[in-house]
Amino acid sequence: MDKIWIILEREYLQRVKKKSFILSTILTPLIFPLFIAITVFVLSTEESEERIILLLDQNNFIEDSLEFQNNVLIKSYKEISDIQYQIENGQIYGALEIPKLNIYDPKDLKFYSKNVPGGDLISGLESLVESRIRDLKIQDLNLNEESLKKLKTRIFMETYTIDLDLTEDSDEEVAVKQSNSDLAFGLGYFNGFLIYMFVFIYGSFILQSVLDEKTSKVVEVIVSSIKPIQLMMGKVLGVGAVAFTQIFIWIILVTSISTLTSMYFGINSYETTQIIQSEEEISNSKEIVKGIYEMFGTIDIKKTILIFLIYFLGGFFLYGSFFAAIGSAVDNLQDASQFTLPISLPIIASLMFMGIVLNNPEGNASIFLSMFPLTSPILMMARLSFGVPDWHLFISILILIISVVFALWFAGRIYRVGILTSGSKISYKLLWKWFIMKNY
Repeated sequence: MDKIWIILEREYLQRVKKKSFILSTILTPLIFPLFIAITVFVLSTEESEERIILLLDQNNFIEDSLEFQNNVLIKSYKEISDIQYQIENGQIYGALEIPKLNIYDPKDLKFYSKNVPGGDLISGLESLVESRIRDLKIQDLNLNEESLKKLKTRIFMETYTIDLDLTEDSDEEVAVKQSNSDLAFGLGYFNGFLIYMFVFIYGSFILQSVLDEKTSKVVEVIVSSIKPIQLMMGKVLGVGAVAFTQIFIWIILVTSISTLTSMYFGINSYETTQIIQSEEEISNSKEIVKGIYEMFGTIDIKKTILIFLIYFLGGFFLYGSFFAAIGSAVDNLQDASQFTLPISLPIIASLMFMGIVLNNPEGNASIFLSMFPLTSPILMMARLSFGVPDWHLFISILILIISVVFALWFAGRIYRVGILTSGSKISYKLLWKWFIMKNY
């Protein structure tokens, strides 16, 4: 154990003392809010260039020229063939052709442009024509506009979750907490993607570290005084400690930034559901930020962070051990790529399945994927924001821990042979031979 600790300490100090680690640890929590702020600022100040669109309307739906979405729709009596040159040379952006239509079965509307138009433009043109056709239908059916407006009803549904723990401690018959499906979806995706990114980044650190020592022959000196399995464990634990340190610092920085932000926007961070009204008129941007803080007030942040760390460490040690085994078996990164792909497939598949989990978190597929150890670190975190029974978490974490132990043992048997072997053409058959080899 002492030798493992020595390797762990060496690997840890070697990485945390690098300028790249210090800069990335400090700057990363600042980059995301800065990027969001810049994006919001650019979008708020953006002024799109005015575009001219010719209208070829055989129905005379739209009688005059008009402006919409920073576009100018101009009535024209020319044919498409006549204005093709103008489109190709940028004199006009495009042309909308509306043939003779049956208002009850409108077909064959066409838009011509040099490049593929944006979705907002097409949606705007469609809405414009739909609105005109609707007006014509009202006239044709002798309907009353006011009566039609009264028929329209918009429903905004608030969602709540029943909290049995609160019910036991309360005089109320049923205790509930407000929930937000959109927030749960976004948070679930964010947590899952974060683990996906961290596992890949720090797993590659292990692979690169093992490969560097092997190619430089340093490992031959190290294993003269330490067992290969101890060296592997020390490396995995050392990089894991680096990852934990960096994430811990990020949590502190993000919490501090959030606290300062809440103070600036007039929000009580301990009672986020209570909006503090300033004496002056609050801007729309501040109102949006306050709404976000209100939604986050419904989440158990401490529990989320704890479970996130558990699944991150589990996923890291699970895949990190496999990356260490691959690094020990190959002689260069090119050879490593063919073996890292099969290992990476479950992680990549987790991102593909995330949509299924987020849209139906209580489905059988979601439950299975959040229990399966190769996908649970990502997909259980995706489910967590929707509410997961404690026994689901317990079983999932237990299976993950057992899988980590097995993965470390499995990878260790390959590592002990591969780290001292060079020049061999690596194949899956050879890796299996190393695994079953005794007394090496």
